[in-house]
Amino acid sequence: MHSGSGRALDLGLTITDAEAQTILDDKVNEYATLMRVSRQTAQRGFGDEHLARFAQSLALSISDEAPGANLVEFERTISMSIPAVGLTTAALAEALKVAHANLNDIAISEGLSHLSTLGMITSEASAFLVPVPRPLLLRIARFLDMASASVKDGANLPEGLGEAGRAQFAEILSVDADGIRAIANNDSDDAPELWRTPNPR
Repeated sequence: MHSGSGRALDLGLTITDAEAQTILDDKVNEYATLMRVSRQTAQRGFGDEHLARFAQSLALSISDEAPGANLVEFERTISMSIPAVGLTTAALAEALKVAHANLNDIAISEGLSHLSTLGMITSEASAFLVPVPRPLLLRIARFLDMASASVKDGANLPEGLGEAGRAQFAEILSVDADGIRAIANNDSDDAPELWRTPNPR
């Protein structure tokens, strides 16, 4: 695995081995499904050429997240509605519950940093639309994807959530990640619709 994460790091990225391993595992699973082979066979077939391509695509996707940049001072090119900010905040909090339930201090720190940045940016908004930096939304989407993947892989569930709700919880986190990513990649001047209806009262 270290060759894969090493290649990514050579391109000037900061990513933990655990994060790289999670993403690489997903890629191996995709490859196994596509080639209709066992995971073990797929792992053997996922050679250096695949790793190089994987590291390159990982580098490009993470470079969009502007690693190391102070996002409070970053250009705010994406318009989010107040309900979208609220739903994003709630999704982040749920993903943080996963990190907390699994005693993942690094993920907790990262998630709280995203939450704090989103809160500071929202507090400076003067209208019904909140201008936010695109990299922040991409970072939040990735954070939610990782929480969803860990729940699917059998991670401890947040307190109060039973095993019967595991699949639905993972799916909601994944849907939220996709919705936030869609807003980040929206070229229109109009704020897009909410990607899902919040829980009814």
